[in-house]
Amino acid sequence: MRRIARALHGDFLVARRPAWGYGLLCALGVCLPLLLGLFLGRPHEGAAMALGGYLTAFGDAPGLPYGERTRKLFVSALMVTLGVGLGRLIQPYPWLGVVVVGLVATAGAYWQVISISTVLAVALTYFAPVNIGVPVHIAVTAAGGLLVALLVVLLWPVRRLQPLRAALEEAGTAVADLLAASGGAPLSDESWERLRRDAVTALNEAAKAFSLYRVSEEDDRALERLLTRLSRVLQEAVALHVLRTAAEKAGTGVEWTEELAEAVEAQAHALREAVISGNPAAASEALAAIGRFADRVREVRGAAHTGDAPLPATALLGQIRRCLDRIGMAVRSIAQQTAEGVEVGPRLPRFGRPRKPVFSPGRHPVRLGLAVTAAMALMLLTHEHYAKWFVVTVIVSLRPAYRDTVDRVVLRVVGTAVGAAGAAIVLAVAPDPLYLVLFIAACAVPGFAFRGASYGYWAVFSTPLSLMLSDFALPLDWGAAAARVALTIAGGALALLFARLLWPRGHRASLNGRLVDMLEGHAELVRSLVDQDPDEVRDRISEAADAADRLTGSLDQLDKEPGGSAPQRLRDAVTAARRLRDNALALFAVPPPTEDSGPTVTILDMVADRLEKIAEAVETGRPEAPPDDLDRVLDELGEHVDMLAERRLGEVAEGAADRMTAVRKGIRHAAAAQPPLKGLSAEAVRLASLSAPRC
Repeated sequence: MRRIARALHGDFLVARRPAWGYGLLCALGVCLPLLLGLFLGRPHEGAAMALGGYLTAFGDAPGLPYGERTRKLFVSALMVTLGVGLGRLIQPYPWLGVVVVGLVATAGAYWQVISISTVLAVALTYFAPVNIGVPVHIAVTAAGGLLVALLVVLLWPVRRLQPLRAALEEAGTAVADLLAASGGAPLSDESWERLRRDAVTALNEAAKAFSLYRVSEEDDRALERLLTRLSRVLQEAVALHVLRTAAEKAGTGVEWTEELAEAVEAQAHALREAVISGNPAAASEALAAIGRFADRVREVRGAAHTGDAPLPATALLGQIRRCLDRIGMAVRSIAQQTAEGVEVGPRLPRFGRPRKPVFSPGRHPVRLGLAVTAAMALMLLTHEHYAKWFVVTVIVSLRPAYRDTVDRVVLRVVGTAVGAAGAAIVLAVAPDPLYLVLFIAACAVPGFAFRGASYGYWAVFSTPLSLMLSDFALPLDWGAAAARVALTIAGGALALLFARLLWPRGHRASLNGRLVDMLEGHAELVRSLVDQDPDEVRDRISEAADAADRLTGSLDQLDKEPGGSAPQRLRDAVTAARRLRDNALALFAVPPPTEDSGPTVTILDMVADRLEKIAEAVETGRPEAPPDDLDRVLDELGEHVDMLAERRLGEVAEGAADRMTAVRKGIRHAAAAQPPLKGLSAEAVRLASLSAPRC
């Protein structure tokens, strides 16, 4: 119960500002047909048109660029219209209706194009009283869907660039927040991971938004360069986070930390200014802050040359300065590009080629189809319009995970109680249907406004809408309101029964495969660091992160199964994998190894071998191979760094302080690579230990 209470509390948290304009727009699309039907003396036609508009809006995806959103809206309007037509065709045949609605529910869960809006259209139409002809019903439903679609698209000339600007602003701000955290006082793992995840997600969303705008070929390349530079800042920020932590432990003092924090905060501020207001002025000030940090690094290096500071630690500060230089150049380029802007001509939005159908895996579609079929069969004897409350509750509430189903059932019962009681009170106090229209508007505005901000409020306000619209022209009293609530509770109970009895535990079986993919992906990432080909390393980092996200998704679903609990060691393994990727990015930022750089390549090969052996052990169930000599090779790396430091001090004493000798190149790599190599090795060992098969 506590978990359910926590989940419900999270559902009602408001993540962002409600979109009141969007709520008013959707309410207008729903209420205009109702008013038109009342004034023309055609309340049934008006209700059918309003229901078509509501179900089309139900399939909308606010925040998408207008090309993608327009296509989604018109496809939704088409599928809702077809659903209404199918519902009318099966109305005279009850047993056929039971089978067809169940099959449509299964198809809707398998194929995203046949969305829940289509399933609701079929079910609601099947139970609707026959008050208008089939052609008229189909026509007014299509008109309602087109009305909502056109109301949304109508704002395209004015708001067409808003998703593009919002995506850029969110991505730049999230990366700036991560950058600011990388140079300040160390954060907890949870705080750092949240900032890192937000930045990666915002960049992915920006890439998706940019790809859906029709721009010139030159500006298309400019958008690609902008995303590349933002990604570079993110990667350098992660590397800076690792190197700063290592430098603090290396005995270089703490005087430089203040200049570093100032320089990093200046870069973060410049990046925010660039993406929010397009102002490039702060970028120049940020470069000056980097210069002050570089002066401090030169002072520390001078002290190291006289023996007053450890030379390897000084090389580490030099690597931090180079990271800052790359960040500064990227931020300045972003600021210049945002100041110049990207011209997006007033042409129709890019629709792109039709995509391949996306099908949902797993057994949930079959379970949903069986549950809906059972609900239809139970209501077969009645075939009354109020039976739809029972069936619709099953359609909307049954989710792939048991705890999600519990969450949906509770929210739906609450929403139905609010809507039924509210509508009964309104009609009891003021029987005029105009007041019911006002009540529907009062639900539609906050419901759609909170849709992207809080699922809990969206469920409470939107739940009564479809059923009130379908019952708009029917009498409603306290008895009918009580029947609606009772049927909703009964439908929720049936959804919980199917979620509990049919394949409630299906994610544990997928854990081993997801774990093997994560281990192999990180092994390939470590091997790519040997050659340090930029494109290959970035691809391997992305693939390894995706594999870790898939494992996390399976663990999250396992937590939602009845009596399920994801193994903590696998969650710790995901955390170790994330730290491994952070150290890999830090090593990627270091100059590539030379002949005098020591056993870097050997260490990387040994780490990759260990991860691959553990992956094989997990996949086959056989015991893992005996451990290698990784610790010994890491000790050799430390000895090699000390040897290079002595040789370099000898060169400095001979007057070669400013010459780029082979020894200087070697220590620049070895001293800067030693902390991320140790961190990468330690996290790989921990990842292997956490992932190893348990007897």
